[in-house]
This record gives sequence, structure tokens and C-alpha cells, in this order.
Amino acid sequence: MINNQDNSSNPGGLADFNVVSELQFIEYTLEWSKQISGIEMPWKVFADKDSSIEQMLAQVYFNDATIQSLLSCVGVKHIHARFAIVHDYYPYKIKLPTFTIILYATDQLGQRCSAYHIGRPQYHDTITVVSSKSLPEIGNFISGRLAKEWISEWKTVCNASPKSPELLSKLFLTNYGYLVGYNYVVSDFMYSLFPPGTQKECYDVVILPVIHKHVADHLNAQPTLKRTFGLVLAGVPLNAKGITGDEEVNSFYDLSLPTPPSNSTY
Repeated sequence: MINNQDNSSNPGGLADFNVVSELQFIEYTLEWSKQISGIEMPWKVFADKDSSIEQMLAQVYFNDATIQSLLSCVGVKHIHARFAIVHDYYPYKIKLPTFTIILYATDQLGQRCSAYHIGRPQYHDTITVVSSKSLPEIGNFISGRLAKEWISEWKTVCNASPKSPELLSKLFLTNYGYLVGYNYVVSDFMYSLFPPGTQKECYDVVILPVIHKHVADHLNAQPTLKRTFGLVLAGVPLNAKGITGDEEVNSFYDLSLPTPPSNSTY
């Protein structure tokens, strides 16, 4: 298994993968849990540390090799996205605490059957959301219009000045506790690579941070406007080393199974 190393020295076939050990996974995800449940969750973990102007997280990128590996696991049933704060990861030149997402697969018994794949945080949009209609009975497919609205809500929150640490923590707070990630069925991953009703074949995947905004009705209280952090999955035919412009995308999948309350084990 490849840990926190320079991938250029890895043997053929492994250089395309960025994975972390189980100890690193525990360390990074525990740091997330510690920060999000604290008094002041720092916005800077979502910001580009190498930019002279403020650039907030736009998406987390996973290459085609990672996606193929996850889908090729024997017995894979679910793929899990876990929030992590990484403080030192050479392949992505991360040197300061930075938010990212780690993916791994489990079988029907809930046993992990893959490595822990760490995503590359990106702070510039590489996709253009185009209109589309939701497809009935196709996983968690959502329309381009709804995806655009959710993405826009995240950007609105990120553009606020000053940014409230208290607000950031509230975005991850649900009735079950603070969010540590999302789970989804493997078919949604398949659909993102081969969008139904099209001849398009995608190669890479980006996970976009979004905000779900809805009216919450609490017992014995007035309804309130609730905002909750979410993730949207999109397959895109691009390569992180050769992005030349925006890619139009009209197939999005909502990772709508939060943890907690669903299973949060490895």
C-alpha cells in the first residue's frame, strides 16, 4: 500500500493511486471530528494555502484509476466518503491542515474491501453545470438545476465576509450529531461514469461541496431555515494534469446517506 510518499518512485501501475494507511485514515478523520465539534471550526481548512487571494474549496478530484479500483473490488456494495483534515501529504503538497475527502469501499457485510483513497482538493471550478431533467428510478440522480442551486449556496456561504466559525459548525450539525461523511450505493458511482440516456463516457470524478437549504419544522417552535453541508458526485472526462477549460456536466448524484446515523465503521 502506498502511504505518504512521492509517487514518482512507485512501481508501474501504482503511481496513479493516492492512498493512505489505516493509521493515517484514523488520524485524519479523527482530526475532522475534533475540529468540527469544537467551539470554533476554522474556515482556513477549506481555503487554498498557496493562493495570494482567498480561494475556497470548489471540488475534490479523484482520477479514473481510483474510480476503477473502487468499482473493481470483489463484492463491493457501498462506497463511503469520509471527511478528513490532512496536515501533511506530499503528493498533493499539503503542509498545513486542509479539508479533503477519503473514499473506500465495503461489501454487503460492511467489511472494507479497498484501500483508503485520498482526494485532491481543488479551488477552481473545472465544470459548467448545464440544465437537465432528473431521471426516474436512476439512483440518486438530481437535475442540473437543483445541483446548480446547491452549489451556488456553498459559494454564497464561502463568499461571506466575515466568515463565522459558528456558522461553519452549524452546517455540519444534524439531529444525529456532527457529520463525518456520506455513504452511497455503488450504482451511483457507475451512473456517474456512464450517464443514463447519453453516449457519454466519463473517466474522472469530482465531488462537489454543496449546501442543502430547507425549512425545518421543530416541535413547539416556529419553522426555521436550515442549511446542511452535502456532497454531489459528478463524472467528468478530464485529467487533473491537463485541464484546458470548463467541462459541461449534466449528470449529478446526491450522496444522500449521511453519517451519522448510518453505519460509520470502516
